Amino acid sequence: MDIKKIRADFPLLKEWVYLDNAFVGVMPRQVKEGYEEYVDLWYNFSPPGEKTILQEWLLRATRLREKVADFVKVNTNEIAFTTCTGSGLNIVVNGMDWEKGDNVVFPEWEHNALHTNTTARNGVEARVIKARDYRFELADIEKQIDDRTKLIQVSHVSFVNGDTMDLKALTEMAHEHGAKVLVDATQAVGALDVDYHKPGVDFVSVAPYKYLMGPTGLAFLYVSEENIDKLIPDRTGWKNQIFEGDNPEESISEGSAEKFEYGTIHFQGVFALEKAIDYLNAIGTKNIERRNLELAGYLYDGLVAKGKGMYTPDTPSSPIVSYFEDDPLPLAAKLKDMKIKVTGREAHGGHMRISSHFYNTKDDIDKLLSNIP
Repeated sequence: MDIKKIRADFPLLKEWVYLDNAFVGVMPRQVKEGYEEYVDLWYNFSPPGEKTILQEWLLRATRLREKVADFVKVNTNEIAFTTCTGSGLNIVVNGMDWEKGDNVVFPEWEHNALHTNTTARNGVEARVIKARDYRFELADIEKQIDDRTKLIQVSHVSFVNGDTMDLKALTEMAHEHGAKVLVDATQAVGALDVDYHKPGVDFVSVAPYKYLMGPTGLAFLYVSEENIDKLIPDRTGWKNQIFEGDNPEESISEGSAEKFEYGTIHFQGVFALEKAIDYLNAIGTKNIERRNLELAGYLYDGLVAKGKGMYTPDTPSSPIVSYFEDDPLPLAAKLKDMKIKVTGREAHGGHMRISSHFYNTKDDIDKLLSNIP
């Protein structure tokens, strides 16, 4: 990587040591240009050729769907655009056929816990996995699974301390009991080189405004091909209408996850996210993962050398590194005044969460380390 050239694409790095991508990522100038392209297209009402402006938006969405699928190594028909991570999670939960006596299993640190109005209303038991030594062990999850387990939800990367889940082993375990696996991958996609087809997971929900450096208000949901027709859309709109009368638009055919979109999506976000994925692809996801883990390891070693109690177990397996801190909020505010951005959190035990990305440097980390007590 030509880090000097890359950093020039992020003007704020001239002023900030930005180490808070697990909270909100920052965008390169190319993504900003994607937003501007959308606005200019609409402002000037100048779609190319003979297309209407809506046709141009839909064309861009189709193109992005292909790029998103390729980025996470799944099929194009398995991707639906949503509004946020929680939207994708809810589409899955609300679209399943629940019966009283079913149960769901999830770690206690899930950002959107799998204990919802839908599961509660249907008499579904919530089985919560407790952390052991700051991580969630597969053996502990297995003890909670039985033949009435319908859904298991996990995060690919923990937003608390960056620990990662073995999705293949978990999925094999779940499928032996007929359970489905739902993954929150917002802290993984863009940070790591991911493949969601290989481990056999059923559903993956992602918001792109963190490590993908993309927009808010646009997210995506992966529904594996064998689950598309089994999952019922939780809402109905012009994309998945069931009224057989005179309809102005054609419904999405069965066999496509696009039926879970049901209506108009955040097209400005489409323009921006395409630019973000193009940017990351030009660098290479394997290169990004390698650099992210190198930086995380350097930070981890530096914190250990300072005698910090580490919340992140072992060698980091993601860019997120956390350590225990008695006064996290005042320290985070102090660092922010110094133009060093990290997150101080009181939830799940007081801690500091530091989350670099490929454009960061060891000098950034050294500056942080020199300014924490």
